Amino acid sequence: MSDQTSDQKKVKLWDFPVRLFHWALVIAIVTSWWTNRELMIDIHAIAGYSVLTLVLFRIVWGFVGSSNAKFKAFLTGPRKVIGYALKIPNGSMAELTYPGHNPAGGWMVAVLLVLVGVQAVTGLFASEDTFLFFDGPLVTYVSSDFANTMNWIHHTNINLIYAAVGLHVFAALFYLVVKRENLIGAMVTGARKVPADLVSRFAEIRFASPILGIGILIVCGLLVWGGVTLARG
Repeated sequence: MSDQTSDQKKVKLWDFPVRLFHWALVIAIVTSWWTNRELMIDIHAIAGYSVLTLVLFRIVWGFVGSSNAKFKAFLTGPRKVIGYALKIPNGSMAELTYPGHNPAGGWMVAVLLVLVGVQAVTGLFASEDTFLFFDGPLVTYVSSDFANTMNWIHHTNINLIYAAVGLHVFAALFYLVVKRENLIGAMVTGARKVPADLVSRFAEIRFASPILGIGILIVCGLLVWGGVTLARG
């Protein structure tokens, strides 16, 4: 891009818990999709419990995590989202670079969290007695009508997830190919290169302890495992 200078510096962007969440969720979603196709229902259920664990963790981390991982840092009003979207085609680095999720990307994170959260929760109440012979751990606690509604949401919502994931991947590839910004690499290494005159923006990030993040993730996992075990009796 014409506004990018050769004087670039590497800055720390994403903490380890956020990166772990991101790639673990990718693995869990892919596993869930594949095991559903192959009728591996027990593994499918484990993938669903993993998704629920990760969503719970990300919600908590959105309040107590690093400054750019908090919801208040990237969930903005519609005016900022629209304004940012209009700048994407020809915007300068100064306009498009954020020390975290940009306004549009921030809401994509929120939408994905809601969608995969709904998928995981509805799976707890799902009853597949046609050919999978599987009941979610909470299905015995609700009426058949409620279970049928959860089934319908579970099978419908997955299409919304596919659409959102596709849009997310498209956006990442667009930035990589067109804007020459490797956002995917930043989510792997936790760092990215920016023009030297924008480095000060990233100095404002306050990183939370990764040990705290891992601890919260473990607690969320234990809560989900304990709840499922208790429900199963």
